[in-house]
Amino acid sequence: MYSQPTFDELRSRINDDIDHFRGQLPERYAIAWGGYIAALLEWGAISVDDHARLFDMLPRVENNPVLAILLGRPNDYSD
Repeated sequence: MYSQPTFDELRSRINDDIDHFRGQLPERYAIAWGGYIAALLEWGAISVDDHARLFDMLPRVENNPVLAILLGRPNDYSD
């Protein structure tokens, strides 16, 4: 049975990945984690505050596709 992950569990899992890569989480892992926590936010499994705190743990990705997908693009809904 599925149980929603807690903030502490997610923070620990992200930190485990960061530690695994000796403090330098590769971009593709940052994008994957960003997409995962964005989905949890969208599904109501984590709060906006928890999402922001977890997202801030990830290295910055220039032109991050996760943000474009999560927030939408200005022209996505034009006629």
